[in-house]
Amino acid sequence: MLSRILNVYYKIKYLYFTDRRINIDKSAFIHHGATFIIRDNSQASIEIASGVYIGRYANIHTNSKIVIGENSVLSDYVFLSTLAHGMAPSAGPILSQKDIDKGEIVLKDNVFLGFGAKVLPGVVLGSWTIVGTGAVVTKSFPDGFVMIAGNPARIIKHYNKNTGEWVAP
Repeated sequence: MLSRILNVYYKIKYLYFTDRRINIDKSAFIHHGATFIIRDNSQASIEIASGVYIGRYANIHTNSKIVIGENSVLSDYVFLSTLAHGMAPSAGPILSQKDIDKGEIVLKDNVFLGFGAKVLPGVVLGSWTIVGTGAVVTKSFPDGFVMIAGNPARIIKHYNKNTGEWVAP
């Protein structure tokens, strides 16, 4: 019962007291401590589809767009960001420089991000992409039942529909 009350509380917190550019389906579950940040761009948005689970202390930051597809799971401490700090020595201290958006992030349906996984700007993860714990995803992967891991992430297994098993490439 308490978890249902907390779930409603966090949805209300994000839906009504934060930026309206964050769209969360009513069936999504957001655990405590998740952070959603949209910078200056009025066209920027974060879209969270139905059946999504977002774990504790997830960080989702953009100044363009982040889309999380249906039934996707983001484990605790995941990081998705399209932003980078300005780092020009001639422009003053790093924290006083404008953020730079490096490109949208799209997680299609049924994507799983393991504990502490990081997804960097410009990445599209196809349906049924499984991302290992602590992986750093620097490039896109197509639909097709793949498991990726490492830094930078690479395909470590494919799902064989005939045998019903994950197999090394």
